[in-house]
Amino acid sequence: MLRRVCACVAALIVFLPVVSAVVTIRPISNIYLPYNYNGDQGLFGIDVAAVEQTGYDTNNKIAYSAGDSYIHITDWSDVTTPTILDRIAVQTTCNDIETCGDYVAFVLQGTQSTDNGTLHIYPLYDKAHGNWTQLHEISLGSKPDMLHFSHDCRTIVVANEGEADQNADMTEFINREGSISIVRLSADGSTFSSSLLNFTQFNDRADEYVARGVRYPYRGELDGANDTFAQNIEPEYITYNYDDTKAFVALQENNAIAVVDLVADEIEDIYPLGEKNWIDFDLDASDKDDAIIFRRNNISSFYQPDGIKYFEVEGVGYIITANEGDNFEYTLGTEEWTEEQRGNDFKADDFADTFDDGLIAKLDDNNILGRLHFSTVDGLDSSGKIEKLYFFGARGFSIFRASNMTLVYDSGDEVENMIAKFYPDVFNTNTKPDDPATETPADLFDKRSDNLGPECESVEIGELGGRRIFFVGVDRTAAILIYSLESGEVIPTFESVYRAGGRDDTFQNLLDNRNLGDLDPEDLKFIPASESVTGVAMLMVTSTVSGTISLYEVYDDSSTMSTTEPPMMTTGNGIILTSSKVLYFLSIIFGFLIFQW
Repeated sequence: MLRRVCACVAALIVFLPVVSAVVTIRPISNIYLPYNYNGDQGLFGIDVAAVEQTGYDTNNKIAYSAGDSYIHITDWSDVTTPTILDRIAVQTTCNDIETCGDYVAFVLQGTQSTDNGTLHIYPLYDKAHGNWTQLHEISLGSKPDMLHFSHDCRTIVVANEGEADQNADMTEFINREGSISIVRLSADGSTFSSSLLNFTQFNDRADEYVARGVRYPYRGELDGANDTFAQNIEPEYITYNYDDTKAFVALQENNAIAVVDLVADEIEDIYPLGEKNWIDFDLDASDKDDAIIFRRNNISSFYQPDGIKYFEVEGVGYIITANEGDNFEYTLGTEEWTEEQRGNDFKADDFADTFDDGLIAKLDDNNILGRLHFSTVDGLDSSGKIEKLYFFGARGFSIFRASNMTLVYDSGDEVENMIAKFYPDVFNTNTKPDDPATETPADLFDKRSDNLGPECESVEIGELGGRRIFFVGVDRTAAILIYSLESGEVIPTFESVYRAGGRDDTFQNLLDNRNLGDLDPEDLKFIPASESVTGVAMLMVTSTVSGTISLYEVYDDSSTMSTTEPPMMTTGNGIILTSSKVLYFLSIIFGFLIFQW
Protein backbone atom coordinates (compact mmCIF):
# COMPACT_ATOMS: atom_id res chain seq x y z
CA MET A 1 0.00 0.00 0.00
CA LEU A 2 2.87 2.38 0.77
CA ARG A 3 4.25 1.73 -2.71
CA ARG A 4 0.85 2.74 -4.15
CA VAL A 5 0.88 5.94 -2.08
CA CYS A 6 4.35 6.83 -3.32
CA ALA A 7 3.31 6.06 -6.89
CA CYS A 8 0.27 8.32 -6.55
CA VAL A 9 2.38 11.16 -5.20
CA ALA A 10 4.97 10.68 -7.95
CA ALA A 11 2.25 10.73 -10.58
CA LEU A 12 0.81 13.87 -9.07
CA ILE A 13 4.22 15.54 -9.10
CA VAL A 14 4.58 14.72 -12.79
CA PHE A 15 1.06 15.91 -13.56
CA LEU A 16 1.52 19.23 -11.77
CA PRO A 17 4.51 21.11 -13.18
CA VAL A 18 6.38 22.40 -10.16
CA VAL A 19 7.73 25.89 -10.69
CA SER A 20 10.49 26.70 -8.25
CA ALA A 21 10.83 30.13 -9.83
CA VAL A 22 9.44 33.16 -8.09
CA VAL A 23 9.49 36.08 -10.53
CA THR A 24 6.35 36.28 -12.65
CA ILE A 25 4.22 38.89 -14.35
CA ARG A 26 0.51 39.43 -13.88
CA PRO A 27 -1.76 41.55 -16.11
CA ILE A 28 -2.84 45.01 -15.08
CA SER A 29 -4.44 46.36 -18.28
CA ASN A 30 -4.07 46.66 -22.03
CA ILE A 31 -5.21 48.86 -24.87
CA TYR A 32 -5.95 47.98 -28.49
CA LEU A 33 -4.83 50.61 -30.99
CA PRO A 34 -6.73 51.32 -34.23
CA TYR A 35 -4.84 50.86 -37.48
CA ASN A 36 -7.13 53.43 -39.11
CA TYR A 37 -10.24 55.52 -38.48
CA ASN A 38 -13.66 55.99 -40.03
CA GLY A 39 -14.29 59.49 -38.79
CA ASP A 40 -13.67 59.15 -35.06
CA GLN A 41 -14.48 55.45 -35.09
CA GLY A 42 -11.35 53.33 -34.65
CA LEU A 43 -10.81 50.34 -36.93
CA PHE A 44 -9.12 47.31 -35.43
CA GLY A 45 -7.56 44.26 -37.03
CA ILE A 46 -4.95 41.52 -36.79
CA ASP A 47 -1.50 42.04 -38.31
CA VAL A 48 -2.46 45.40 -39.83
CA ALA A 49 0.53 47.45 -38.56
CA ALA A 50 -1.38 49.41 -35.92
CA VAL A 51 1.70 49.58 -33.71
CA GLU A 52 5.37 48.67 -33.98
CA GLN A 53 7.17 50.27 -31.03
CA THR A 54 6.37 52.36 -27.95
CA GLY A 55 8.27 55.04 -26.06
CA TYR A 56 7.15 55.66 -22.48
CA ASP A 57 7.53 58.88 -20.48
CA THR A 58 7.65 57.65 -16.88
CA ASN A 59 7.36 61.16 -15.43
CA ASN A 60 4.08 62.03 -17.11
CA LYS A 61 2.83 58.44 -17.55
CA ILE A 62 2.31 58.96 -21.29
CA ALA A 63 3.18 56.46 -24.03
CA TYR A 64 3.94 57.26 -27.66
CA SER A 65 3.33 54.39 -30.09
CA ALA A 66 4.43 54.11 -33.71
CA GLY A 67 2.43 52.42 -36.47
CA ASP A 68 2.24 52.47 -40.25
CA SER A 69 -0.44 55.17 -40.36
CA TYR A 70 -0.58 56.83 -36.93
CA ILE A 71 1.37 57.75 -33.87
CA HIS A 72 -0.92 57.24 -30.89
CA ILE A 73 -0.41 59.07 -27.61
CA THR A 74 -1.89 57.21 -24.65
CA ASP A 75 -2.36 58.12 -20.99
CA TRP A 76 -1.35 55.53 -18.37
CA SER A 77 -1.78 57.63 -15.24
CA ASP A 78 -4.61 55.26 -14.32
CA VAL A 79 -2.86 51.98 -15.01
CA THR A 80 -6.10 50.01 -14.96
CA THR A 81 -7.77 52.14 -17.64
CA PRO A 82 -5.36 53.51 -20.26
CA THR A 83 -6.86 55.95 -22.76
CA ILE A 84 -5.95 57.43 -26.13
CA LEU A 85 -5.16 61.12 -25.74
CA ASP A 86 -4.37 61.95 -29.34
CA ARG A 87 -3.36 60.54 -32.71
CA ILE A 88 -1.08 61.99 -35.36
CA ALA A 89 -1.24 60.74 -38.93
CA VAL A 90 2.07 59.85 -40.57
CA GLN A 91 2.57 59.69 -44.31
CA THR A 92 5.03 56.79 -44.31
CA THR A 93 5.80 53.88 -42.00
CA CYS A 94 7.05 54.80 -38.53
CA ASN A 95 9.49 52.07 -37.50
CA ASP A 96 10.49 53.30 -34.06
CA ILE A 97 9.68 55.93 -31.45
CA GLU A 98 11.39 56.70 -28.14
CA THR A 99 11.26 59.23 -25.31
CA CYS A 100 14.14 60.69 -23.31
CA GLY A 101 14.02 63.59 -20.87
CA ASP A 102 12.12 66.42 -22.57
CA TYR A 103 12.16 64.82 -26.03
CA VAL A 104 10.23 62.38 -28.17
CA ALA A 105 11.87 61.16 -31.38
CA PHE A 106 10.63 58.90 -34.14
CA VAL A 107 11.87 57.71 -37.54
CA LEU A 108 9.91 57.56 -40.79
CA GLN A 109 10.77 55.61 -43.91
CA GLY A 110 10.97 57.39 -47.25
CA THR A 111 8.13 57.32 -49.77
CA GLN A 112 9.70 54.20 -51.24
CA SER A 113 11.27 51.84 -48.72
CA THR A 114 14.69 52.31 -50.36
CA ASP A 115 14.52 56.13 -50.11
CA ASN A 116 16.21 58.07 -47.33
CA GLY A 117 14.19 58.31 -44.15
CA THR A 118 13.83 61.09 -41.60
CA LEU A 119 14.23 61.60 -37.86
CA HIS A 120 11.60 63.77 -36.19
CA ILE A 121 12.23 65.33 -32.78
CA TYR A 122 9.40 66.78 -30.66
CA PRO A 123 9.04 68.11 -27.13
CA LEU A 124 6.84 66.09 -24.80
CA TYR A 125 3.12 66.18 -25.53
CA ASP A 126 1.27 69.04 -23.82
CA LYS A 127 -1.57 67.11 -22.23
CA ALA A 128 -3.28 70.22 -20.85
CA HIS A 129 -3.58 71.94 -24.25
CA GLY A 130 -3.31 68.98 -26.63
CA ASN A 131 -0.25 70.53 -28.31
CA TRP A 132 2.59 68.68 -29.99
CA THR A 133 4.86 70.73 -32.24
CA GLN A 134 7.90 69.45 -34.13
CA LEU A 135 11.35 70.79 -33.22
CA HIS A 136 13.50 69.18 -35.94
CA GLU A 137 13.26 67.01 -39.05
CA ILE A 138 16.59 65.44 -39.98
CA SER A 139 17.55 63.43 -43.05
CA LEU A 140 18.81 59.88 -42.47
CA GLY A 141 19.95 56.90 -44.51
CA SER A 142 17.73 54.35 -46.21
CA LYS A 143 14.99 52.67 -44.16
CA PRO A 144 15.70 53.80 -40.59
CA ASP A 145 14.75 50.86 -38.40
CA MET A 146 15.62 51.88 -34.84
CA LEU A 147 16.72 54.93 -32.86
CA HIS A 148 18.33 55.07 -29.44
CA PHE A 149 18.94 58.01 -27.10
CA SER A 150 22.08 58.35 -25.01
CA HIS A 151 21.60 58.53 -21.25
CA ASP A 152 21.85 62.35 -21.27
CA CYS A 153 19.28 62.56 -24.12
CA ARG A 154 21.69 64.65 -26.22
CA THR A 155 22.81 61.98 -28.74
CA ILE A 156 20.57 59.85 -30.96
CA VAL A 157 21.95 56.90 -32.91
CA VAL A 158 19.79 55.57 -35.77
CA ALA A 159 20.25 52.22 -37.52
CA ASN A 160 19.41 52.64 -41.21
CA GLU A 161 18.75 49.14 -42.47
CA GLY A 162 19.10 49.92 -46.18
CA GLU A 163 16.95 46.92 -47.07
CA ALA A 164 16.94 46.15 -50.79
CA ASP A 165 13.80 46.25 -52.93
CA GLN A 166 12.68 46.78 -56.51
CA ASN A 167 11.39 50.13 -57.69
CA ALA A 168 7.68 50.91 -58.05
CA ASP A 169 7.72 49.89 -61.73
CA MET A 170 9.38 46.57 -60.84
CA THR A 171 12.05 47.26 -63.45
CA GLU A 172 15.05 48.09 -61.27
CA PHE A 173 16.56 46.43 -58.22
CA ILE A 174 17.78 48.93 -55.62
CA ASN A 175 20.16 47.81 -52.90
CA ARG A 176 21.11 50.78 -50.71
CA GLU A 177 23.95 50.53 -48.24
CA GLY A 178 23.15 50.04 -44.60
CA SER A 179 24.30 52.97 -42.50
CA ILE A 180 24.30 54.54 -39.04
CA SER A 181 23.24 58.12 -38.32
CA ILE A 182 24.52 60.03 -35.30
CA VAL A 183 22.55 63.13 -34.31
CA ARG A 184 23.70 65.41 -31.51
CA LEU A 185 21.47 68.03 -29.92
CA SER A 186 22.65 71.28 -28.38
CA ALA A 187 22.18 71.78 -24.64
CA ASP A 188 18.79 73.46 -25.11
CA GLY A 189 17.81 71.26 -28.07
CA SER A 190 17.42 74.22 -30.42
CA THR A 191 20.14 73.10 -32.86
CA PHE A 192 21.68 69.81 -33.94
CA SER A 193 24.52 68.26 -35.90
CA SER A 194 24.21 65.07 -37.92
CA SER A 195 26.67 62.62 -39.44
CA LEU A 196 26.19 59.46 -41.50
CA LEU A 197 28.49 56.43 -41.12
CA ASN A 198 28.59 53.72 -43.76
CA PHE A 199 30.37 50.39 -44.08
CA THR A 200 32.26 51.01 -47.35
CA GLN A 201 35.56 50.97 -45.43
CA PHE A 202 35.07 47.21 -45.02
CA ASN A 203 34.52 46.43 -48.72
CA ASP A 204 38.22 45.82 -49.42
CA ARG A 205 38.34 43.40 -46.49
CA ALA A 206 35.12 41.57 -47.34
CA ASP A 207 36.85 38.20 -47.84
CA GLU A 208 38.48 38.50 -44.42
CA TYR A 209 35.19 39.23 -42.70
CA VAL A 210 33.37 36.47 -44.57
CA ALA A 211 36.09 34.03 -43.50
CA ARG A 212 35.53 35.14 -39.91
CA GLY A 213 31.78 34.51 -40.23
CA VAL A 214 30.12 37.79 -41.26
CA ARG A 215 27.50 36.83 -43.85
CA TYR A 216 27.58 38.36 -47.36
CA PRO A 217 24.96 36.31 -49.24
CA TYR A 218 23.71 38.51 -52.09
CA ARG A 219 26.16 39.31 -54.89
CA GLY A 220 23.80 40.77 -57.51
CA GLU A 221 22.13 37.64 -58.87
CA LEU A 222 18.91 39.39 -59.96
CA ASP A 223 20.35 42.11 -62.17
CA GLY A 224 24.00 41.16 -62.64
CA ALA A 225 25.26 44.04 -60.50
CA ASN A 226 28.28 43.58 -58.27
CA ASP A 227 26.60 44.22 -54.93
CA THR A 228 29.20 45.10 -52.34
CA PHE A 229 29.74 43.92 -48.80
CA ALA A 230 28.42 47.27 -47.53
CA GLN A 231 25.23 46.83 -49.55
CA ASN A 232 24.62 43.53 -47.74
CA ILE A 233 25.05 45.05 -44.27
CA GLU A 234 21.69 45.73 -42.61
CA PRO A 235 21.84 47.50 -39.20
CA GLU A 236 18.72 46.99 -37.11
CA TYR A 237 18.92 47.09 -33.30
CA ILE A 238 21.03 49.34 -31.05
CA THR A 239 22.26 49.29 -27.46
CA TYR A 240 24.88 51.42 -25.65
CA ASN A 241 27.46 50.74 -23.01
CA TYR A 242 26.93 52.50 -19.68
CA ASP A 243 29.06 55.58 -20.38
CA ASP A 244 27.72 56.08 -23.94
CA THR A 245 31.17 55.75 -25.51
CA LYS A 246 30.16 52.80 -27.67
CA ALA A 247 27.04 51.74 -29.52
CA PHE A 248 26.49 48.08 -30.40
CA VAL A 249 24.40 47.57 -33.53
CA ALA A 250 22.89 44.21 -34.48
CA LEU A 251 23.34 43.19 -38.12
CA GLN A 252 20.72 40.46 -38.05
CA GLU A 253 20.93 38.86 -41.48
CA ASN A 254 24.72 39.19 -41.37
CA ASN A 255 24.91 37.31 -38.04
CA ALA A 256 27.13 40.01 -36.59
CA ILE A 257 27.31 43.06 -34.34
CA ALA A 258 28.96 46.32 -35.35
CA VAL A 259 30.67 48.43 -32.69
CA VAL A 260 30.46 52.22 -33.10
CA ASP A 261 32.92 54.49 -31.34
CA LEU A 262 30.77 57.41 -30.17
CA VAL A 263 33.80 59.46 -29.17
CA ALA A 264 35.39 59.39 -32.63
CA ASP A 265 32.05 58.89 -34.45
CA GLU A 266 33.31 55.96 -36.49
CA ILE A 267 32.50 52.29 -36.95
CA GLU A 268 35.17 50.50 -34.97
CA ASP A 269 34.71 46.95 -36.18
CA ILE A 270 32.28 44.18 -37.12
CA TYR A 271 32.19 41.05 -34.97
CA PRO A 272 30.67 37.78 -36.23
CA LEU A 273 28.58 35.87 -33.72
CA GLY A 274 29.55 32.40 -34.87
CA GLU A 275 27.39 29.33 -35.21
CA LYS A 276 25.41 26.97 -33.01
CA ASN A 277 25.65 23.22 -33.48
CA TRP A 278 22.53 21.23 -32.62
CA ILE A 279 23.96 17.75 -32.17
CA ASP A 280 23.36 17.96 -28.40
CA PHE A 281 20.15 20.03 -28.50
CA ASP A 282 16.51 19.15 -29.11
CA LEU A 283 14.95 20.59 -32.25
CA ASP A 284 11.49 20.21 -33.78
CA ALA A 285 12.17 20.98 -37.45
CA SER A 286 8.93 19.77 -39.04
CA ASP A 287 5.47 21.29 -39.45
CA LYS A 288 4.16 18.03 -40.94
CA ASP A 289 4.58 15.62 -38.03
CA ASP A 290 1.46 16.92 -36.20
CA ALA A 291 3.24 16.67 -32.86
CA ILE A 292 6.03 18.03 -30.73
CA ILE A 293 8.83 15.70 -31.73
CA PHE A 294 12.35 16.70 -30.76
CA ARG A 295 15.35 15.23 -32.53
CA ARG A 296 19.08 15.86 -32.46
CA ASN A 297 21.08 16.18 -35.65
CA ASN A 298 24.53 17.33 -36.65
CA ILE A 299 23.38 20.58 -38.24
CA SER A 300 24.16 24.19 -37.35
CA SER A 301 22.41 27.54 -37.31
CA PHE A 302 23.24 31.24 -37.14
CA TYR A 303 22.30 33.33 -34.09
CA GLN A 304 21.04 36.38 -36.08
CA PRO A 305 19.64 38.41 -33.19
CA ASP A 306 16.84 40.94 -33.40
CA GLY A 307 16.68 42.64 -29.98
CA ILE A 308 19.92 43.16 -28.03
CA LYS A 309 20.71 44.78 -24.66
CA TYR A 310 23.96 45.72 -22.94
CA PHE A 311 24.62 45.06 -19.25
CA GLU A 312 27.59 44.76 -16.94
CA VAL A 313 28.61 42.30 -14.26
CA GLU A 314 31.39 43.46 -11.95
CA GLY A 315 32.51 46.03 -14.51
CA VAL A 316 32.61 43.64 -17.47
CA GLY A 317 30.28 44.38 -20.37
CA TYR A 318 27.95 41.78 -21.90
CA ILE A 319 25.26 41.77 -24.55
CA ILE A 320 22.14 39.61 -24.35
CA THR A 321 20.64 38.76 -27.73
CA ALA A 322 17.19 37.49 -28.78
CA ASN A 323 18.12 35.15 -31.63
CA GLU A 324 15.14 35.39 -33.97
CA GLY A 325 16.90 34.61 -37.26
CA ASP A 326 16.24 36.00 -40.74
CA ASN A 327 17.30 35.60 -44.36
CA PHE A 328 17.58 37.58 -47.57
CA GLU A 329 14.84 37.14 -50.17
CA TYR A 330 14.41 39.49 -53.15
CA THR A 331 12.20 39.97 -56.21
CA LEU A 332 12.72 41.82 -59.48
CA GLY A 333 9.73 41.69 -61.82
CA THR A 334 8.90 38.01 -62.16
CA GLU A 335 12.33 36.84 -61.02
CA GLU A 336 12.97 35.78 -57.45
CA TRP A 337 16.15 35.15 -55.50
CA THR A 338 16.37 33.58 -52.08
CA GLU A 339 19.22 32.19 -50.03
CA GLU A 340 17.09 29.48 -48.37
CA GLN A 341 15.78 26.12 -49.49
CA ARG A 342 13.87 23.30 -47.84
CA GLY A 343 15.81 20.20 -46.97
CA ASN A 344 13.79 18.00 -49.32
CA ASP A 345 14.63 20.24 -52.28
CA PHE A 346 18.33 19.42 -52.17
CA LYS A 347 19.67 16.78 -54.56
CA ALA A 348 22.31 14.18 -53.82
CA ASP A 349 24.83 15.87 -56.09
CA ASP A 350 24.46 19.15 -54.16
CA PHE A 351 26.65 17.68 -51.42
CA ALA A 352 30.39 17.16 -51.13
CA ASP A 353 31.68 13.58 -51.25
CA THR A 354 32.52 13.76 -47.56
CA PHE A 355 28.98 14.74 -46.52
CA ASP A 356 27.13 12.35 -44.19
CA ASP A 357 24.85 10.04 -46.22
CA GLY A 358 22.66 9.47 -43.18
CA LEU A 359 21.98 13.20 -42.94
CA ILE A 360 21.05 13.29 -46.63
CA ALA A 361 18.46 10.59 -45.94
CA LYS A 362 16.99 12.72 -43.14
CA LEU A 363 16.65 15.62 -45.56
CA ASP A 364 14.37 13.44 -47.68
CA ASP A 365 12.07 12.82 -44.71
CA ASN A 366 9.50 15.59 -44.09
CA ASN A 367 9.08 14.42 -40.50
CA ILE A 368 12.76 14.99 -39.74
CA LEU A 369 14.67 17.62 -41.78
CA GLY A 370 12.82 17.70 -45.09
CA ARG A 371 10.78 20.78 -44.21
CA LEU A 372 13.46 22.87 -42.49
CA HIS A 373 14.78 25.92 -44.37
CA PHE A 374 18.53 25.77 -44.93
CA SER A 375 21.03 28.23 -46.39
CA THR A 376 22.15 27.63 -49.98
CA VAL A 377 25.12 30.03 -49.74
CA ASP A 378 26.84 28.97 -46.50
CA GLY A 379 28.93 25.89 -45.73
CA LEU A 380 30.08 25.36 -49.33
CA ASP A 381 33.42 23.99 -50.49
CA SER A 382 35.52 25.57 -53.24
CA SER A 383 33.46 23.82 -55.93
CA GLY A 384 30.13 25.02 -54.51
CA LYS A 385 29.18 21.70 -52.91
CA ILE A 386 27.61 21.63 -49.45
CA GLU A 387 29.99 20.54 -46.71
CA LYS A 388 27.90 21.75 -43.77
CA LEU A 389 24.21 22.53 -43.31
CA TYR A 390 23.12 25.82 -41.76
CA PHE A 391 19.65 27.08 -40.94
CA PHE A 392 18.51 30.46 -39.65
CA GLY A 393 18.15 31.61 -36.05
CA ALA A 394 19.24 29.98 -32.79
CA ARG A 395 15.73 29.53 -31.30
CA GLY A 396 16.63 31.10 -28.00
CA PHE A 397 18.77 33.82 -26.47
CA SER A 398 22.47 34.22 -25.79
CA ILE A 399 24.96 36.31 -23.85
CA PHE A 400 28.15 37.55 -25.51
CA ARG A 401 31.12 39.36 -24.00
CA ALA A 402 30.90 42.91 -25.34
CA SER A 403 34.64 43.38 -25.85
CA ASN A 404 34.99 40.71 -28.55
CA MET A 405 31.59 38.99 -28.92
CA THR A 406 32.76 35.66 -27.58
CA LEU A 407 29.86 33.49 -26.47
CA VAL A 408 29.39 33.27 -22.71
CA TYR A 409 25.98 31.62 -22.50
CA ASP A 410 23.35 30.19 -24.83
CA SER A 411 19.89 28.97 -23.86
CA GLY A 412 20.36 25.86 -26.01
CA ASP A 413 17.00 24.14 -26.54
CA GLU A 414 15.41 25.51 -23.37
CA VAL A 415 13.00 27.94 -25.03
CA GLU A 416 11.30 25.30 -27.18
CA ASN A 417 11.31 22.83 -24.30
CA MET A 418 9.72 25.36 -21.94
CA ILE A 419 7.02 26.22 -24.47
CA ALA A 420 6.43 22.50 -25.07
CA LYS A 421 6.07 21.96 -21.34
CA PHE A 422 3.88 24.89 -20.39
CA TYR A 423 2.02 25.85 -23.60
CA PRO A 424 2.06 22.72 -25.77
CA ASP A 425 -1.15 23.63 -27.63
CA VAL A 426 0.49 26.71 -29.16
CA PHE A 427 3.98 25.29 -29.59
CA ASN A 428 5.69 27.01 -32.55
CA THR A 429 2.29 28.29 -33.61
CA ASN A 430 1.69 30.97 -36.21
CA THR A 431 0.38 34.27 -34.86
CA LYS A 432 -0.68 35.43 -38.34
CA PRO A 433 -3.78 33.48 -39.43
CA ASP A 434 -4.83 33.13 -43.06
CA ASP A 435 -8.49 33.20 -42.00
CA PRO A 436 -9.02 34.92 -38.62
CA ALA A 437 -12.74 34.10 -38.72
CA THR A 438 -12.18 30.34 -38.60
CA GLU A 439 -8.67 29.68 -37.30
CA THR A 440 -7.64 29.57 -33.64
CA PRO A 441 -4.12 29.91 -32.23
CA ALA A 442 -4.25 26.22 -31.32
CA ASP A 443 -5.20 25.35 -34.91
CA LEU A 444 -1.85 26.73 -36.06
CA PHE A 445 0.12 24.56 -33.63
CA ASP A 446 3.57 23.54 -34.95
CA LYS A 447 3.18 25.54 -38.17
CA ARG A 448 6.44 27.48 -37.66
CA SER A 449 8.67 24.58 -36.68
CA ASP A 450 10.06 24.39 -40.21
CA ASN A 451 10.78 28.12 -40.29
CA LEU A 452 12.31 29.97 -37.33
CA GLY A 453 10.55 28.05 -34.57
CA PRO A 454 9.54 30.15 -31.54
CA GLU A 455 11.31 33.32 -32.80
CA CYS A 456 12.75 35.07 -29.77
CA GLU A 457 12.42 38.68 -30.89
CA SER A 458 12.74 41.18 -28.06
CA VAL A 459 14.66 41.44 -24.81
CA GLU A 460 14.56 43.77 -21.82
CA ILE A 461 16.52 44.05 -18.57
CA GLY A 462 15.27 45.24 -15.19
CA GLU A 463 16.23 45.20 -11.53
CA LEU A 464 14.02 43.63 -8.90
CA GLY A 465 14.87 43.01 -5.28
CA GLY A 466 18.60 43.31 -5.94
CA ARG A 467 18.52 40.85 -8.83
CA ARG A 468 18.83 41.52 -12.53
CA ILE A 469 15.80 40.25 -14.47
CA PHE A 470 15.75 39.34 -18.17
CA PHE A 471 12.51 39.40 -20.17
CA VAL A 472 12.47 37.68 -23.56
CA GLY A 473 9.58 38.20 -25.98
CA VAL A 474 8.75 35.02 -27.92
CA ASP A 475 7.03 35.94 -31.16
CA ARG A 476 5.21 32.83 -32.34
CA THR A 477 3.98 31.60 -28.98
CA ALA A 478 3.19 35.21 -28.00
CA ALA A 479 4.80 34.60 -24.62
CA ILE A 480 7.20 36.32 -22.25
CA LEU A 481 10.04 34.29 -20.73
CA ILE A 482 11.53 35.56 -17.48
CA TYR A 483 15.05 34.80 -16.24
CA SER A 484 17.14 36.17 -13.38
CA LEU A 485 20.79 36.79 -12.61
CA GLU A 486 22.08 36.68 -9.08
CA SER A 487 24.62 39.32 -8.12
CA GLY A 488 27.98 38.67 -9.77
CA GLU A 489 26.60 35.91 -12.01
CA VAL A 490 26.47 35.82 -15.82
CA ILE A 491 24.52 32.57 -16.28
CA PRO A 492 20.76 33.24 -15.98
CA THR A 493 18.21 31.12 -14.14
CA PHE A 494 14.74 30.38 -15.52
CA GLU A 495 12.00 32.02 -13.48
CA SER A 496 8.69 31.69 -15.33
CA VAL A 497 6.85 31.97 -18.63
CA TYR A 498 3.60 33.81 -19.25
CA ARG A 499 1.22 33.90 -22.19
CA ALA A 500 -1.83 36.17 -22.25
CA GLY A 501 -4.92 35.66 -24.40
CA GLY A 502 -7.13 32.81 -25.51
CA ARG A 503 -6.00 29.85 -27.55
CA ASP A 504 -9.12 27.87 -28.43
CA ASP A 505 -11.34 30.60 -29.91
CA THR A 506 -10.98 32.12 -33.37
CA PHE A 507 -8.60 35.01 -33.83
CA GLN A 508 -11.51 37.24 -34.83
CA ASN A 509 -13.52 36.38 -31.72
CA LEU A 510 -10.45 36.93 -29.58
CA LEU A 511 -10.01 40.35 -31.17
CA ASP A 512 -13.68 41.23 -30.72
CA ASN A 513 -13.54 40.13 -27.09
CA ARG A 514 -10.21 41.90 -26.54
CA ASN A 515 -8.51 38.64 -25.61
CA LEU A 516 -5.84 38.24 -28.31
CA GLY A 517 -2.98 38.50 -25.86
CA ASP A 518 0.43 39.79 -26.96
CA LEU A 519 0.75 38.51 -30.53
CA ASP A 520 4.33 39.25 -31.61
CA PRO A 521 5.76 41.07 -28.56
CA GLU A 522 8.05 43.38 -30.53
CA ASP A 523 8.92 45.88 -27.79
CA LEU A 524 9.41 45.42 -24.04
CA LYS A 525 9.81 48.31 -21.59
CA PHE A 526 10.70 47.74 -17.94
CA ILE A 527 9.34 50.40 -15.56
CA PRO A 528 11.16 50.33 -12.20
CA ALA A 529 9.13 50.56 -9.03
CA SER A 530 10.53 54.04 -8.37
CA GLU A 531 8.99 55.28 -11.64
CA SER A 532 5.77 53.27 -11.56
CA VAL A 533 2.36 54.79 -10.83
CA THR A 534 1.70 52.19 -8.15
CA GLY A 535 5.21 51.87 -6.76
CA VAL A 536 5.43 48.33 -8.13
CA ALA A 537 7.75 47.43 -11.03
CA MET A 538 5.95 47.05 -14.36
CA LEU A 539 6.59 45.63 -17.82
CA MET A 540 5.02 47.34 -20.85
CA VAL A 541 4.64 45.04 -23.85
CA THR A 542 3.95 46.35 -27.36
CA SER A 543 2.78 43.68 -29.80
CA THR A 544 2.55 44.25 -33.53
CA VAL A 545 0.20 41.49 -34.69
CA SER A 546 -2.43 42.03 -31.97
CA GLY A 547 -1.98 45.82 -32.18
CA THR A 548 -1.82 46.10 -28.41
CA ILE A 549 0.03 47.65 -25.52
CA SER A 550 -0.16 45.60 -22.33
CA LEU A 551 0.95 46.52 -18.84
CA TYR A 552 2.04 43.89 -16.34
CA GLU A 553 3.13 44.00 -12.74
CA VAL A 554 6.45 42.27 -12.21
CA TYR A 555 5.88 40.15 -9.15
CA ASP A 556 8.61 38.67 -6.96
CA ASP A 557 7.03 35.92 -4.89
CA SER A 558 10.10 35.57 -2.67
CA SER A 559 9.66 39.05 -1.25
CA THR A 560 5.92 38.75 -0.54
CA MET A 561 5.35 35.06 0.07
CA SER A 562 4.72 35.48 3.77
CA THR A 563 1.98 38.10 3.39
CA THR A 564 0.52 37.75 -0.07
CA GLU A 565 -0.83 34.78 -1.99
CA PRO A 566 1.50 34.13 -4.96
CA PRO A 567 0.09 34.53 -8.46
CA MET A 568 -0.90 31.73 -10.79
CA MET A 569 -0.02 31.35 -14.47
CA THR A 570 -2.30 29.53 -16.86
CA THR A 571 -0.88 26.90 -19.19
CA GLY A 572 -2.24 24.69 -21.91
CA ASN A 573 -2.99 22.07 -19.27
CA GLY A 574 -4.52 24.28 -16.62
CA ILE A 575 -2.63 26.01 -13.81
CA ILE A 576 1.08 26.21 -13.12
CA LEU A 577 1.36 26.57 -9.38
CA THR A 578 4.21 28.39 -7.73
CA SER A 579 6.38 26.19 -5.55
CA SER A 580 4.67 27.17 -2.29
CA LYS A 581 1.24 26.30 -3.65
CA VAL A 582 2.40 23.02 -5.14
CA LEU A 583 4.02 21.91 -1.91
CA TYR A 584 0.95 22.94 0.07
CA PHE A 585 -1.33 21.06 -2.30
CA LEU A 586 0.89 17.98 -2.32
CA SER A 587 1.08 17.97 1.46
CA ILE A 588 -2.73 17.81 1.66
CA ILE A 589 -2.94 14.98 -0.90
CA PHE A 590 -0.07 13.09 0.68
CA GLY A 591 -1.67 13.42 4.11
CA PHE A 592 -4.97 12.16 2.72
CA LEU A 593 -3.33 9.14 1.09
CA ILE A 594 -1.38 8.30 4.24
CA PHE A 595 -4.62 8.56 6.23
CA GLN A 596 -6.34 6.18 3.81
CA TRP A 597 -3.41 3.81 4.02
